Amino acid sequence: MKSDIKYIFFDCMETLVDLHELPRDPDYALWAFNGSGVEHYWKDFDEFLKKYNESKIEIASVLDPNEEYEMIRRFEFVVERTDTIDIHLKNDVATNLYDTYWSTYKSKCFIKQDKLGILLDLAKKYKLAVVSNFKIRDGIEELLCLNGASNLFEFVVTSINTGWRKPSPKIYELAIQYADCASDQIIFVGDDYENDYLAPKRMNMMSILLDKETNNIDYESEVSKVKNFTELKSCLLGQFEDINKLI
Repeated sequence: MKSDIKYIFFDCMETLVDLHELPRDPDYALWAFNGSGVEHYWKDFDEFLKKYNESKIEIASVLDPNEEYEMIRRFEFVVERTDTIDIHLKNDVATNLYDTYWSTYKSKCFIKQDKLGILLDLAKKYKLAVVSNFKIRDGIEELLCLNGASNLFEFVVTSINTGWRKPSPKIYELAIQYADCASDQIIFVGDDYENDYLAPKRMNMMSILLDKETNNIDYESEVSKVKNFTELKSCLLGQFEDINKLI
C-alpha cells in the first residue's frame, strides 16, 4: 500500500451507522404506515404494502439503472392511487407518511461509542468522508449529526444529492473530485461487496470490505477485509507492512 493515502471514504448505513433492528423489505412500508394517523385510508397494512411495492416497480421502470429518487415519491405514488383520499388531502397524507417513516427510521439508528473513538483516531492521520446511497435528502448528514459524528468528515456525498446510486461511477467520480486527490490515494471502507469493494476498485481506489458475520457472501477472489472497526484501526494505524498484508 502507498504511504501517501490522504482519504478514507466510508459507506454509511451498517458501516458507520447501525440499526437496532435490521429491516426486512416490508418494514420500510410499515415504518410509514404505523402511527401515521392516516392508516384508515386503507383496509389494512397489506393493502398499503401492495400499493407501496407497486410504487417501487413503477418508479424504477422509468429511471435509468442506478438513478436515484426521493423516498417521498413512493408515498406520493401510493396516495395518488388510493381513491379513498380526497384530492385536496393527498399531499398532506403523503407528507404524513414520509414524516412518520423518517422519524421511525431515525429512532432505530445509532453509532457505537467505540466506533466513534476509532473514527476520531483515524481522523488524526487521514481525512474522512462519507459516500453513501440514501433516499432522504440530507438524511445521512442528519444521522451523523444526531449521533455526534458530523464534525469527523470533510464532506458527505449521497445518492439523493448526486442523483446516482452506487455502483454508478458518477457518485464515486464526484467524491473523488471533492477529495481533490488521486483516486489511488483513497481507501474505501464499507459492508457491501459490489458497492463498497468492487466498484471503488474499478475507480482505482483501494478498498477494504467490512465483512460482518451477517454478510454470508461467496467472494469471487481473495478479498481485503476486516470484521470490525477495531481491526480496521489496527490495520490503518499500524505499521505499513501490516497494512500491505491486508490491501
